[in-house]
Amino acid sequence: MSVPLSSLKAADLPADMGATPLLPQMDAPVWRELRGDLNMRSVFQPIVAITHGRVAAYEALSRPRLSDGTELAILDVVDCARAAGPEAEAELDDLAIAAIRQSVGDIPAGVMLFVNVSPATVLDRPELLYPLAELNCTVVLEVTERTDIPDTRWQAFNLALDMLRWRGLMIAMDDCGAGYSGLNRLVALRPDFAKVDMELVHGVDRDSAKAQLVEALVSFARRAGIAVIAEGVETEAELRTLGELGVAYVQGFLLARPKSGFLAPQMEFPQSGRAVPAADPKAALGAAMRLVRMAARGLGDAPGLYAAIVHAARDATGADLVVLRRLVEQELRPVASSGVPADPAALPLSSADPLALAFITERPFVRQTRSEQGGNIAYGSLFGAPVVADGFGWGILTVKFLEENRIRGDLADLVAGLADEAGLILAANRGGLLPSRTEALDLLRFAVAHPGDPSVLLARVIRDVERVTGSHDCWIGIVHGDRFDIVSDGGEVGATELSEWLDATSEVGRMPPGISLREARRVVVDDIRLDESLKPQLEDLLQMAIISAAATPMMYEGRVVGILKAYHSTVAAFTEDQLLFLEEVAGLLGAYLGRSQG
Repeated sequence: MSVPLSSLKAADLPADMGATPLLPQMDAPVWRELRGDLNMRSVFQPIVAITHGRVAAYEALSRPRLSDGTELAILDVVDCARAAGPEAEAELDDLAIAAIRQSVGDIPAGVMLFVNVSPATVLDRPELLYPLAELNCTVVLEVTERTDIPDTRWQAFNLALDMLRWRGLMIAMDDCGAGYSGLNRLVALRPDFAKVDMELVHGVDRDSAKAQLVEALVSFARRAGIAVIAEGVETEAELRTLGELGVAYVQGFLLARPKSGFLAPQMEFPQSGRAVPAADPKAALGAAMRLVRMAARGLGDAPGLYAAIVHAARDATGADLVVLRRLVEQELRPVASSGVPADPAALPLSSADPLALAFITERPFVRQTRSEQGGNIAYGSLFGAPVVADGFGWGILTVKFLEENRIRGDLADLVAGLADEAGLILAANRGGLLPSRTEALDLLRFAVAHPGDPSVLLARVIRDVERVTGSHDCWIGIVHGDRFDIVSDGGEVGATELSEWLDATSEVGRMPPGISLREARRVVVDDIRLDESLKPQLEDLLQMAIISAAATPMMYEGRVVGILKAYHSTVAAFTEDQLLFLEEVAGLLGAYLGRSQG
Protein backbone atom coordinates (compact mmCIF):
# COMPACT_ATOMS: atom_id res chain seq x y z
CA MET A 1 0.00 0.00 0.00
CA SER A 2 1.17 3.49 -0.64
CA VAL A 3 1.44 6.05 2.06
CA PRO A 4 -0.97 8.98 2.04
CA LEU A 5 1.24 11.82 0.94
CA SER A 6 0.21 14.18 3.67
CA SER A 7 2.51 12.46 6.15
CA LEU A 8 5.36 11.07 4.06
CA LYS A 9 9.00 11.66 4.98
CA ALA A 10 11.90 12.70 2.81
CA ALA A 11 13.90 9.73 4.11
CA ASP A 12 11.36 7.41 2.44
CA LEU A 13 12.86 8.41 -0.94
CA PRO A 14 15.73 6.25 -2.22
CA ALA A 15 18.82 8.39 -2.71
CA ASP A 16 18.89 7.69 -6.46
CA MET A 17 15.28 8.57 -7.27
CA GLY A 18 16.08 11.85 -9.01
CA ALA A 19 12.94 13.70 -7.90
CA THR A 20 12.02 17.03 -9.45
CA PRO A 21 11.18 19.87 -7.03
CA LEU A 22 7.96 21.82 -7.46
CA LEU A 23 7.63 25.59 -7.65
CA PRO A 24 8.64 27.22 -4.36
CA GLN A 25 5.31 29.14 -4.09
CA MET A 26 2.65 26.52 -3.40
CA ASP A 27 -0.91 27.76 -3.06
CA ALA A 28 -4.36 26.42 -3.87
CA PRO A 29 -4.19 27.15 -7.64
CA VAL A 30 -0.86 25.28 -7.87
CA TRP A 31 -2.37 22.31 -6.02
CA ARG A 32 -5.41 22.17 -8.34
CA GLU A 33 -3.10 22.18 -11.37
CA LEU A 34 -0.88 19.50 -9.85
CA ARG A 35 -3.83 17.39 -8.71
CA GLY A 36 -5.15 17.00 -12.24
CA ASP A 37 -1.84 15.62 -13.53
CA LEU A 38 -0.73 13.55 -10.50
CA ASN A 39 -0.34 9.77 -10.55
CA MET A 40 0.67 7.48 -7.69
CA ARG A 41 2.42 4.17 -7.35
CA SER A 42 3.09 2.12 -4.25
CA VAL A 43 6.28 0.61 -2.90
CA PHE A 44 6.73 -1.45 0.27
CA GLN A 45 9.39 -1.66 2.95
CA PRO A 46 9.40 -4.60 5.39
CA ILE A 47 9.13 -4.30 9.16
CA VAL A 48 10.99 -7.21 10.73
CA ALA A 49 10.77 -8.90 14.13
CA ILE A 50 14.19 -8.34 15.67
CA THR A 51 14.28 -11.69 17.49
CA HIS A 52 14.11 -13.99 14.48
CA GLY A 53 14.09 -12.04 11.24
CA ARG A 54 10.52 -12.80 10.17
CA VAL A 55 8.69 -10.09 8.24
CA ALA A 56 5.85 -9.00 10.51
CA ALA A 57 4.55 -6.13 8.36
CA TYR A 58 5.20 -3.78 5.46
CA GLU A 59 5.03 -0.02 5.43
CA ALA A 60 3.39 1.26 2.26
CA LEU A 61 5.12 4.27 0.68
CA SER A 62 3.83 6.49 -2.14
CA ARG A 63 5.84 7.60 -5.14
CA PRO A 64 4.14 10.53 -6.95
CA ARG A 65 4.77 11.29 -10.60
CA LEU A 66 3.30 13.41 -13.39
CA SER A 67 1.53 11.91 -16.38
CA ASP A 68 4.67 12.39 -18.50
CA GLY A 69 6.61 10.15 -16.09
CA THR A 70 8.42 12.91 -14.17
CA GLU A 71 9.10 11.80 -10.57
CA LEU A 72 8.22 14.33 -7.87
CA ALA A 73 9.72 14.88 -4.43
CA ILE A 74 7.26 13.61 -1.85
CA LEU A 75 7.69 16.36 0.72
CA ASP A 76 7.15 18.98 -1.96
CA VAL A 77 3.81 17.38 -2.86
CA VAL A 78 2.89 17.17 0.82
CA ASP A 79 3.74 20.81 1.43
CA CYS A 80 1.77 21.81 -1.64
CA ALA A 81 -1.34 20.02 -0.36
CA ARG A 82 -0.96 21.37 3.16
CA ALA A 83 -0.69 24.92 1.83
CA ALA A 84 -4.01 24.37 0.04
CA GLY A 85 -5.80 23.15 3.20
CA PRO A 86 -7.29 19.98 4.78
CA GLU A 87 -9.39 19.12 1.73
CA ALA A 88 -6.24 18.90 -0.38
CA GLU A 89 -4.61 16.65 2.24
CA ALA A 90 -7.66 14.40 2.11
CA GLU A 91 -7.40 14.28 -1.68
CA LEU A 92 -3.81 13.13 -1.36
CA ASP A 93 -4.81 10.42 1.09
CA ASP A 94 -7.58 9.33 -1.27
CA LEU A 95 -5.11 9.04 -4.15
CA ALA A 96 -2.69 7.04 -2.02
CA ILE A 97 -5.38 4.66 -0.75
CA ALA A 98 -6.55 4.02 -4.31
CA ALA A 99 -2.97 3.06 -5.24
CA ILE A 100 -2.77 0.84 -2.16
CA ARG A 101 -5.88 -1.09 -3.12
CA GLN A 102 -4.48 -1.76 -6.56
CA SER A 103 -1.08 -2.95 -5.34
CA VAL A 104 -1.60 -5.00 -2.22
CA GLY A 105 -3.35 -8.08 -3.55
CA ASP A 106 -0.37 -10.42 -3.19
CA ILE A 107 0.74 -9.39 0.32
CA PRO A 108 1.80 -12.54 2.24
CA ALA A 109 -0.75 -14.08 4.60
CA GLY A 110 -0.50 -13.10 8.24
CA VAL A 111 1.51 -9.93 7.53
CA MET A 112 0.30 -6.48 8.63
CA LEU A 113 0.31 -3.35 6.47
CA PHE A 114 1.26 0.09 7.86
CA VAL A 115 -0.30 3.10 6.13
CA ASN A 116 0.55 6.72 6.97
CA VAL A 117 -2.52 8.93 7.31
CA SER A 118 -3.01 12.63 7.78
CA PRO A 119 -4.57 13.68 11.11
CA ALA A 120 -6.75 16.03 9.05
CA THR A 121 -8.20 13.04 7.19
CA VAL A 122 -8.78 11.13 10.44
CA LEU A 123 -10.62 14.13 11.88
CA ASP A 124 -12.62 15.39 8.91
CA ARG A 125 -12.77 12.64 6.26
CA PRO A 126 -12.43 9.28 8.09
CA GLU A 127 -14.71 7.61 5.54
CA LEU A 128 -11.80 7.75 3.08
CA LEU A 129 -9.98 5.26 5.33
CA TYR A 130 -12.81 2.73 5.63
CA PRO A 131 -11.85 0.79 2.46
CA LEU A 132 -8.55 -0.13 4.16
CA ALA A 133 -10.50 -2.33 6.58
CA GLU A 134 -11.71 -4.43 3.63
CA LEU A 135 -8.22 -5.48 2.48
CA ASN A 136 -6.98 -9.04 2.92
CA CYS A 137 -4.62 -8.10 5.74
CA THR A 138 -4.57 -6.26 9.05
CA VAL A 139 -4.01 -2.55 8.42
CA VAL A 140 -2.21 -0.29 10.90
CA LEU A 141 -2.79 3.44 10.49
CA GLU A 142 0.31 5.54 11.24
CA VAL A 143 -0.37 8.95 12.75
CA THR A 144 2.65 11.22 12.93
CA GLU A 145 3.63 12.98 16.16
CA ARG A 146 5.06 15.88 14.15
CA THR A 147 1.61 17.24 13.32
CA ASP A 148 0.09 19.27 16.13
CA ILE A 149 -3.59 18.76 16.85
CA PRO A 150 -5.40 21.68 18.51
CA ASP A 151 -6.38 21.02 22.12
CA THR A 152 -10.00 21.71 21.23
CA ARG A 153 -10.00 18.81 18.76
CA TRP A 154 -8.28 16.09 20.78
CA GLN A 155 -11.53 14.59 22.00
CA ALA A 156 -12.89 14.43 18.46
CA PHE A 157 -9.60 12.96 17.22
CA ASN A 158 -9.64 10.16 19.81
CA LEU A 159 -13.28 9.42 19.01
CA ALA A 160 -12.43 9.18 15.31
CA LEU A 161 -9.59 6.75 16.10
CA ASP A 162 -11.96 4.64 18.23
CA MET A 163 -14.36 4.39 15.30
CA LEU A 164 -11.51 3.26 13.05
CA ARG A 165 -10.47 0.67 15.65
CA TRP A 166 -14.06 -0.53 15.74
CA ARG A 167 -13.77 -1.24 12.02
CA GLY A 168 -10.77 -3.49 12.68
CA LEU A 169 -7.94 -1.04 11.98
CA MET A 170 -4.99 -0.77 14.37
CA ILE A 171 -3.14 2.44 15.27
CA ALA A 172 0.57 3.35 15.30
CA MET A 173 2.16 6.59 16.40
CA ASP A 174 4.91 7.62 14.00
CA ASP A 175 8.01 9.74 14.73
CA CYS A 176 8.00 9.09 18.48
CA GLY A 177 10.62 11.28 20.09
CA ALA A 178 10.45 13.92 17.35
CA GLY A 179 7.57 16.02 18.65
CA TYR A 180 7.16 18.28 21.64
CA SER A 181 4.71 16.05 23.46
CA GLY A 182 6.82 12.93 24.01
CA LEU A 183 5.23 10.25 26.15
CA ASN A 184 2.14 12.41 26.76
CA ARG A 185 1.05 11.79 23.18
CA LEU A 186 1.49 8.04 23.66
CA VAL A 187 -0.69 8.20 26.76
CA ALA A 188 -3.38 10.14 24.89
CA LEU A 189 -3.46 7.95 21.76
CA ARG A 190 -2.85 4.52 23.36
CA PRO A 191 -1.67 3.12 20.00
CA ASP A 192 -0.91 -0.52 19.28
CA PHE A 193 2.55 0.40 17.96
CA ALA A 194 5.04 3.21 18.52
CA LYS A 195 7.64 3.99 15.85
CA VAL A 196 10.88 5.52 17.11
CA ASP A 197 11.92 8.53 15.08
CA MET A 198 14.89 7.76 12.85
CA GLU A 199 16.82 10.71 14.26
CA LEU A 200 16.97 8.79 17.55
CA VAL A 201 17.88 5.56 15.77
CA HIS A 202 20.78 6.94 13.73
CA GLY A 203 23.93 6.53 15.80
CA VAL A 204 22.09 5.06 18.81
CA ASP A 205 25.05 2.70 19.29
CA ARG A 206 27.41 5.68 19.74
CA ASP A 207 25.19 8.17 21.59
CA SER A 208 24.32 7.23 25.17
CA ALA A 209 21.68 9.96 25.42
CA LYS A 210 19.83 8.55 22.41
CA ALA A 211 20.10 5.04 23.85
CA GLN A 212 18.64 6.18 27.16
CA LEU A 213 15.74 7.89 25.41
CA VAL A 214 14.97 4.78 23.36
CA GLU A 215 15.23 2.58 26.46
CA ALA A 216 12.82 4.85 28.36
CA LEU A 217 10.36 4.75 25.47
CA VAL A 218 10.57 0.95 25.28
CA SER A 219 10.09 0.60 29.05
CA PHE A 220 7.04 2.86 29.04
CA ALA A 221 5.55 1.21 25.95
CA ARG A 222 6.00 -2.30 27.38
CA ARG A 223 4.04 -1.34 30.50
CA ALA A 224 1.28 0.15 28.34
CA GLY A 225 1.08 -2.87 26.00
CA ILE A 226 2.54 -0.97 23.02
CA ALA A 227 4.99 -2.66 20.63
CA VAL A 228 8.00 -0.53 19.60
CA ILE A 229 9.35 -0.27 16.04
CA ALA A 230 12.65 1.44 15.21
CA GLU A 231 12.77 2.90 11.70
CA GLY A 232 15.75 4.08 9.70
CA VAL A 233 18.11 1.27 10.82
CA GLU A 234 21.21 1.44 8.60
CA THR A 235 24.03 -0.36 10.45
CA GLU A 236 24.44 -3.66 12.28
CA ALA A 237 25.71 -1.77 15.32
CA GLU A 238 22.40 0.13 15.47
CA LEU A 239 20.51 -3.14 15.10
CA ARG A 240 22.47 -4.81 17.88
CA THR A 241 21.97 -1.87 20.24
CA LEU A 242 18.24 -1.67 19.52
CA GLY A 243 17.93 -5.36 20.31
CA GLU A 244 19.72 -4.87 23.61
CA LEU A 245 17.37 -1.98 24.44
CA GLY A 246 14.32 -4.22 23.97
CA VAL A 247 12.95 -2.91 20.66
CA ALA A 248 10.59 -5.50 19.13
CA TYR A 249 10.65 -4.59 15.41
CA VAL A 250 13.05 -2.82 13.03
CA GLN A 251 12.82 -1.19 9.62
CA GLY A 252 15.43 0.43 7.40
CA PHE A 253 17.90 0.19 4.51
CA LEU A 254 20.04 -2.34 6.43
CA LEU A 255 17.20 -4.83 6.00
CA ALA A 256 15.63 -3.77 2.69
CA ARG A 257 14.90 -0.73 0.57
CA PRO A 258 11.32 0.02 -0.52
CA LYS A 259 10.31 -2.10 -3.52
CA SER A 260 7.22 -2.62 -5.61
CA GLY A 261 6.76 -6.24 -4.50
CA PHE A 262 6.88 -8.30 -1.31
CA LEU A 263 9.76 -10.32 0.10
CA ALA A 264 9.69 -13.88 1.41
CA PRO A 265 8.31 -14.06 4.99
CA GLN A 266 11.74 -15.07 6.36
CA MET A 267 14.57 -12.65 5.53
CA GLU A 268 18.32 -13.02 5.54
CA PHE A 269 18.66 -11.20 8.81
CA PRO A 270 21.90 -9.81 10.30
CA GLN A 271 22.76 -11.94 13.29
CA SER A 272 23.65 -8.97 15.48
CA GLY A 273 20.08 -8.66 16.71
CA ARG A 274 18.97 -10.09 20.03
CA ALA A 275 18.43 -13.85 20.01
CA VAL A 276 15.07 -15.32 20.97
CA PRO A 277 15.24 -15.60 24.77
CA ALA A 278 14.82 -19.00 26.33
CA ALA A 279 12.52 -19.42 29.30
CA ASP A 280 14.45 -18.52 32.44
CA PRO A 281 14.05 -21.27 35.09
CA LYS A 282 14.64 -18.75 37.88
CA ALA A 283 11.96 -16.42 36.48
CA ALA A 284 9.59 -19.36 36.07
CA LEU A 285 10.11 -20.43 39.67
CA GLY A 286 9.65 -16.87 40.92
CA ALA A 287 6.40 -16.46 38.97
CA ALA A 288 5.06 -19.79 40.22
CA MET A 289 5.92 -18.93 43.81
CA ARG A 290 4.16 -15.57 43.50
CA LEU A 291 0.98 -17.39 42.53
CA VAL A 292 1.42 -19.93 45.33
CA ARG A 293 1.78 -17.06 47.80
CA MET A 294 -1.44 -15.49 46.54
CA ALA A 295 -3.25 -18.81 46.85
CA ALA A 296 -1.97 -19.24 50.40
CA ARG A 297 -3.29 -15.79 51.30
CA GLY A 298 -6.69 -16.74 49.95
CA LEU A 299 -7.03 -13.84 47.54
CA GLY A 300 -10.24 -14.35 45.61
CA ASP A 301 -11.67 -13.49 42.21
CA ALA A 302 -10.65 -9.93 41.28
CA PRO A 303 -9.18 -7.84 38.40
CA GLY A 304 -5.89 -7.42 40.23
CA LEU A 305 -5.44 -11.16 40.34
CA TYR A 306 -6.20 -11.50 36.64
CA ALA A 307 -3.41 -9.04 35.85
CA ALA A 308 -1.04 -10.77 38.30
CA ILE A 309 -1.68 -14.16 36.67
CA VAL A 310 -0.90 -13.01 33.11
CA HIS A 311 2.20 -11.09 34.19
CA ALA A 312 3.46 -14.12 36.12
CA ALA A 313 2.84 -16.37 33.11
CA ARG A 314 4.63 -13.99 30.75
CA ASP A 315 7.60 -13.68 33.13
CA ALA A 316 7.79 -17.45 33.47
CA THR A 317 7.55 -18.31 29.77
CA GLY A 318 9.02 -15.32 27.92
CA ALA A 319 5.90 -15.34 25.69
CA ASP A 320 5.09 -12.46 23.35
CA LEU A 321 1.44 -12.46 24.46
CA VAL A 322 -0.44 -13.97 27.41
CA VAL A 323 -4.24 -13.83 27.61
CA LEU A 324 -6.55 -14.92 30.43
CA ARG A 325 -10.17 -15.48 29.36
CA ARG A 326 -13.15 -16.14 31.60
CA LEU A 327 -16.43 -17.87 30.78
CA VAL A 328 -19.22 -15.26 30.69
CA GLU A 329 -22.59 -15.93 29.04
CA GLN A 330 -21.39 -18.73 26.78
CA GLU A 331 -18.24 -17.02 25.56
CA LEU A 332 -14.66 -16.80 26.75
CA ARG A 333 -14.08 -13.09 27.37
CA PRO A 334 -10.56 -11.67 27.90
CA VAL A 335 -10.16 -10.28 31.41
CA ALA A 336 -6.41 -9.60 31.33
CA SER A 337 -3.56 -9.69 28.83
CA SER A 338 0.12 -8.84 28.62
CA GLY A 339 1.61 -8.19 25.19
CA VAL A 340 0.14 -7.18 21.81
CA PRO A 341 -2.71 -6.82 20.90
CA ALA A 342 -3.86 -5.10 24.07
CA ASP A 343 -7.53 -6.04 23.53
CA PRO A 344 -7.83 -9.69 22.42
CA ALA A 345 -11.15 -10.90 21.04
CA ALA A 346 -13.79 -12.91 22.92
CA LEU A 347 -14.29 -16.53 21.84
CA PRO A 348 -17.91 -17.82 21.69
CA LEU A 349 -18.19 -21.44 22.85
CA SER A 350 -20.19 -22.11 19.71
CA SER A 351 -17.26 -21.10 17.52
CA ALA A 352 -14.85 -23.46 15.82
CA ASP A 353 -11.89 -21.88 17.61
CA PRO A 354 -9.71 -24.66 19.06
CA LEU A 355 -9.26 -22.73 22.32
CA ALA A 356 -13.04 -22.84 22.87
CA LEU A 357 -12.93 -26.60 22.29
CA ALA A 358 -9.99 -26.91 24.70
CA PHE A 359 -12.07 -25.18 27.38
CA ILE A 360 -15.10 -27.41 26.77
CA THR A 361 -13.06 -30.64 26.88
CA GLU A 362 -10.74 -29.37 29.66
CA ARG A 363 -7.75 -30.49 27.60
CA PRO A 364 -4.81 -28.28 26.57
CA PHE A 365 -4.40 -27.10 22.98
CA VAL A 366 -1.07 -26.74 21.16
CA ARG A 367 -0.33 -25.11 17.80
CA GLN A 368 3.24 -24.94 16.51
CA THR A 369 2.78 -23.20 13.13
CA ARG A 370 1.58 -19.81 11.99
CA SER A 371 -2.16 -19.35 11.50
CA GLU A 372 -4.07 -16.69 9.58
CA GLN A 373 -6.75 -16.69 12.26
CA GLY A 374 -6.98 -15.75 15.89
CA GLY A 375 -6.40 -12.01 16.11
CA ASN A 376 -4.68 -9.06 14.51
CA ILE A 377 -1.23 -10.60 14.67
CA ALA A 378 -0.45 -14.03 13.23
CA TYR A 379 1.44 -15.72 16.06
CA GLY A 380 3.70 -18.63 15.20
CA SER A 381 2.88 -20.92 18.11
CA LEU A 382 0.55 -21.02 21.10
CA PHE A 383 -0.49 -23.15 24.06
CA GLY A 384 -3.87 -22.95 25.79
CA ALA A 385 -4.44 -24.46 29.25
CA PRO A 386 -7.95 -24.62 30.79
CA VAL A 387 -8.42 -22.99 34.20
CA VAL A 388 -10.64 -25.00 36.55
CA ALA A 389 -11.92 -23.54 39.84
CA ASP A 390 -13.90 -25.54 42.39
CA GLY A 391 -14.31 -28.34 39.87
CA PHE A 392 -15.90 -26.12 37.22
CA GLY A 393 -14.46 -24.64 34.03
CA TRP A 394 -13.59 -21.03 34.82
CA GLY A 395 -11.65 -20.00 31.71
CA ILE A 396 -8.47 -20.57 29.73
CA LEU A 397 -4.88 -19.28 29.95
CA THR A 398 -3.14 -18.83 26.58
CA VAL A 399 0.51 -18.07 25.82
CA LYS A 400 1.58 -17.07 22.31
CA PHE A 401 4.93 -16.66 20.55
CA LEU A 402 5.71 -14.87 17.29
CA GLU A 403 8.15 -17.65 16.46
CA GLU A 404 7.00 -21.09 15.36
CA ASN A 405 7.77 -24.34 17.25
CA ARG A 406 8.27 -22.70 20.64
CA ILE A 407 6.01 -25.04 22.66
CA ARG A 408 8.24 -27.64 24.29
CA GLY A 409 7.17 -30.25 26.83
CA ASP A 410 8.65 -28.38 29.80
CA LEU A 411 6.96 -25.13 28.74
CA ALA A 412 3.60 -26.88 28.30
CA ASP A 413 3.92 -28.39 31.79
CA LEU A 414 4.80 -24.96 33.20
CA VAL A 415 1.77 -23.22 31.64
CA ALA A 416 -0.56 -26.04 32.69
CA GLY A 417 0.81 -25.75 36.23
CA LEU A 418 0.28 -21.98 36.26
CA ALA A 419 -3.30 -22.52 35.06
CA ASP A 420 -3.87 -25.00 37.91
CA GLU A 421 -2.45 -22.51 40.42
CA ALA A 422 -4.68 -19.80 38.98
CA GLY A 423 -7.67 -22.08 39.53
CA LEU A 424 -6.70 -22.53 43.17
CA ILE A 425 -6.41 -18.78 43.68
CA LEU A 426 -9.70 -18.03 41.95
CA ALA A 427 -11.47 -20.69 44.00
CA ALA A 428 -10.09 -19.40 47.30
CA ASN A 429 -12.76 -18.16 49.69
CA ARG A 430 -12.12 -16.91 53.19
CA GLY A 431 -15.77 -16.38 54.04
CA GLY A 432 -16.47 -16.85 57.72
CA LEU A 433 -12.80 -16.56 58.63
CA LEU A 434 -12.56 -12.79 58.72
CA PRO A 435 -12.23 -11.36 62.23
CA SER A 436 -14.58 -8.53 63.11
CA ARG A 437 -13.38 -4.95 63.17
CA THR A 438 -14.17 -4.72 66.91
CA GLU A 439 -12.13 -7.83 67.74
CA ALA A 440 -9.12 -6.51 65.85
CA LEU A 441 -9.25 -3.11 67.55
CA ASP A 442 -9.65 -4.67 71.00
CA LEU A 443 -6.59 -6.83 70.42
CA LEU A 444 -4.62 -3.79 69.26
CA ARG A 445 -5.66 -1.74 72.29
CA PHE A 446 -4.55 -4.57 74.57
CA ALA A 447 -1.21 -4.89 72.79
CA VAL A 448 -0.60 -1.14 72.99
CA ALA A 449 -1.40 -1.14 76.70
CA HIS A 450 0.91 -4.10 77.30
CA PRO A 451 3.84 -3.45 74.95
CA GLY A 452 6.28 -6.17 74.09
CA ASP A 453 8.46 -6.67 71.01
CA PRO A 454 7.44 -3.82 68.63
CA SER A 455 8.15 -5.86 65.49
CA VAL A 456 5.85 -8.66 66.70
CA LEU A 457 3.09 -6.16 67.50
CA LEU A 458 3.36 -4.39 64.15
CA ALA A 459 3.41 -7.66 62.20
CA ARG A 460 0.25 -8.75 64.04
CA VAL A 461 -1.44 -5.43 63.30
CA ILE A 462 -0.62 -5.75 59.60
CA ARG A 463 -2.05 -9.28 59.42
CA ASP A 464 -5.23 -8.18 61.22
CA VAL A 465 -5.65 -5.23 58.87
CA GLU A 466 -5.29 -7.56 55.88
CA ARG A 467 -7.84 -10.00 57.28
CA VAL A 468 -10.43 -7.39 58.31
CA THR A 469 -10.29 -5.40 55.05
CA GLY A 470 -9.52 -8.25 52.65
CA SER A 471 -6.40 -6.39 51.58
CA HIS A 472 -2.90 -7.77 51.13
CA ASP A 473 0.79 -6.83 51.02
CA CYS A 474 0.18 -4.21 53.73
CA TRP A 475 3.07 -2.52 55.52
CA ILE A 476 3.79 0.07 58.18
CA GLY A 477 6.33 2.86 57.63
CA ILE A 478 7.90 4.49 60.68
CA VAL A 479 9.77 7.81 60.81
CA HIS A 480 13.07 7.44 62.68
CA GLY A 481 15.12 10.63 62.36
CA ASP A 482 16.28 10.73 58.75
CA ARG A 483 15.14 7.14 58.09
CA PHE A 484 11.79 5.73 57.01
CA ASP A 485 11.67 2.11 58.23
CA ILE A 486 9.20 -0.20 56.53
CA VAL A 487 7.81 -3.15 58.52
CA SER A 488 6.26 -6.11 56.65
CA ASP A 489 3.67 -8.63 57.82
CA GLY A 490 6.49 -10.98 58.80
CA GLY A 491 8.04 -8.42 61.13
CA GLU A 492 11.02 -7.73 58.85
CA VAL A 493 12.25 -4.13 58.83
CA GLY A 494 13.73 -2.39 55.78
CA ALA A 495 15.40 1.01 56.13
CA THR A 496 14.94 3.71 53.47
CA GLU A 497 15.89 7.38 53.28
CA LEU A 498 13.13 9.66 54.60
CA SER A 499 14.21 12.42 52.22
CA GLU A 500 13.20 10.27 49.21
CA TRP A 501 9.62 9.97 50.49
CA LEU A 502 9.42 13.68 51.25
CA ASP A 503 10.63 14.61 47.74
CA ALA A 504 7.51 15.19 45.62
CA THR A 505 9.52 14.62 42.42
CA SER A 506 11.00 11.23 43.38
CA GLU A 507 9.53 7.86 42.41
CA VAL A 508 8.31 7.01 45.93
CA GLY A 509 7.46 10.62 46.71
CA ARG A 510 4.83 10.64 43.96
CA MET A 511 3.16 7.52 45.35
CA PRO A 512 0.31 7.57 47.92
CA PRO A 513 2.53 6.93 50.99
CA GLY A 514 4.81 9.81 50.03
CA ILE A 515 1.88 12.16 49.56
CA SER A 516 0.31 11.02 52.85
CA LEU A 517 3.62 11.49 54.67
CA ARG A 518 4.16 15.03 53.36
CA GLU A 519 0.59 16.28 53.58
CA ALA A 520 -0.52 14.41 56.73
CA ARG A 521 -3.72 13.17 55.12
CA ARG A 522 -5.33 9.95 53.96
CA VAL A 523 -4.70 9.08 50.28
CA VAL A 524 -6.90 6.53 48.51
CA VAL A 525 -6.43 5.24 44.93
CA ASP A 526 -9.49 3.38 43.61
CA ASP A 527 -7.77 2.08 40.45
CA ILE A 528 -3.99 2.27 40.05
CA ARG A 529 -4.34 1.79 36.29
CA LEU A 530 -5.90 5.26 36.05
CA ASP A 531 -3.37 7.07 38.26
CA GLU A 532 -0.71 8.76 36.10
CA SER A 533 1.74 9.05 39.02
CA LEU A 534 1.82 5.25 39.35
CA LYS A 535 2.46 4.48 35.65
CA PRO A 536 6.21 3.84 36.15
CA GLN A 537 5.42 1.17 38.78
CA LEU A 538 2.25 -0.13 37.13
CA GLU A 539 3.59 -3.46 35.88
CA ASP A 540 5.24 -4.26 39.23
CA LEU A 541 2.03 -3.40 41.11
CA LEU A 542 -0.10 -5.52 38.79
CA GLN A 543 2.25 -8.44 39.28
CA MET A 544 1.43 -8.24 42.99
CA ALA A 545 -2.33 -8.26 42.26
CA ILE A 546 -2.65 -4.64 43.37
CA ILE A 547 -5.52 -2.59 41.91
CA SER A 548 -6.50 -0.18 44.72
CA ALA A 549 -4.54 1.29 47.63
CA ALA A 550 -4.97 3.33 50.80
CA ALA A 551 -2.29 5.20 52.76
CA THR A 552 -3.22 6.50 56.22
CA PRO A 553 -0.92 8.75 58.31
CA MET A 554 -0.13 7.81 61.92
CA MET A 555 -0.11 11.01 63.97
CA TYR A 556 1.25 11.99 67.39
CA GLU A 557 1.01 15.49 68.83
CA GLY A 558 0.33 17.02 65.41
CA ARG A 559 3.21 15.36 63.54
CA VAL A 560 3.35 12.32 61.26
CA VAL A 561 5.24 9.44 62.90
CA GLY A 562 4.43 6.82 60.29
CA ILE A 563 2.19 5.51 57.51
CA LEU A 564 -0.20 2.52 57.38
CA LYS A 565 -0.39 1.25 53.79
CA ALA A 566 -2.92 -1.31 52.49
CA TYR A 567 -3.36 -2.78 49.00
CA HIS A 568 -6.37 -4.56 47.50
CA SER A 569 -6.94 -6.67 44.39
CA THR A 570 -10.29 -5.13 43.42
CA VAL A 571 -11.35 -1.72 42.12
CA ALA A 572 -12.53 0.81 44.75
CA ALA A 573 -12.17 -1.89 47.40
CA PHE A 574 -11.92 0.31 50.49
CA THR A 575 -15.37 1.29 51.75
CA GLU A 576 -15.82 4.29 54.01
CA ASP A 577 -16.29 1.91 56.96
CA GLN A 578 -12.99 0.18 56.18
CA LEU A 579 -11.22 3.53 55.81
CA LEU A 580 -12.51 4.57 59.22
CA PHE A 581 -11.17 1.30 60.59
CA LEU A 582 -7.76 2.05 59.08
CA GLU A 583 -7.83 5.50 60.66
CA GLU A 584 -8.63 4.01 64.07
CA VAL A 585 -5.73 1.56 63.74
CA ALA A 586 -3.42 4.36 62.57
CA GLY A 587 -4.50 6.54 65.51
CA LEU A 588 -3.69 3.82 68.07
CA LEU A 589 -0.36 3.05 66.40
CA GLY A 590 0.50 6.75 66.22
CA ALA A 591 0.03 7.12 69.97
CA TYR A 592 2.02 3.94 70.62
CA LEU A 593 4.95 4.94 68.36
CA GLY A 594 4.96 8.58 69.48
CA ARG A 595 5.14 7.67 73.17
CA SER A 596 7.76 4.96 72.61
CA GLN A 597 9.97 7.41 70.70
CA GLY A 598 9.69 9.95 73.49
